[in-house]
Amino acid sequence: MRPGRARFGRVLAACAAVVVTLGLLGGCAQRPDLTESGAERLQARVMSVTEAAAAGDLPGARAALDALTQELDAAAAAGEVSSERRRLVEASIVQVSADLTSLEQEAAAQAAAAEQAAKEAAAAQAAAEQAAAEQAAAEQAAAEAAARAATDEGKGNNGNENGKGNGKGNKDKDDD
Repeated sequence: MRPGRARFGRVLAACAAVVVTLGLLGGCAQRPDLTESGAERLQARVMSVTEAAAAGDLPGARAALDALTQELDAAAAAGEVSSERRRLVEASIVQVSADLTSLEQEAAAQAAAAEQAAKEAAAAQAAAEQAAAEQAAAEQAAAEAAARAATDEGKGNNGNENGKGNGKGNKDKDDD
């Protein structure tokens, strides 16, 4: 199961906010807050996060977000991003990260629930098979007992009362 589309939408919206943060504030200062090359690299990283999130690839989105953070750090170290712009982008990254964490937790909970359901289904199947085996064994034992009883009944006088007694009841021969 995949986590809800609404949560993916939040991740995508947060990624869009990062793009906006990277793009719109460039013309607000005399000295650019973000160089063109820095903006292109960071926007490419944001696009990777967005694409992975849209595809439901949470590990890929997390890895792309980590790469975006590293790219932002490198751009800041190279002077391609102002400290103000960096703080704005980092705030957006924190939001995307929180949304990804929420999605990862939801996916883990769904996986755990599916695993538990599978275990319960397997246990129910095993119990049903055990009950069927016990029923079959009981039926077999009953059939064997019935067959023995039928065989025992047929021994001796064959049920026609023609025993070989002396016809005198329980008297001994000496009583005569």
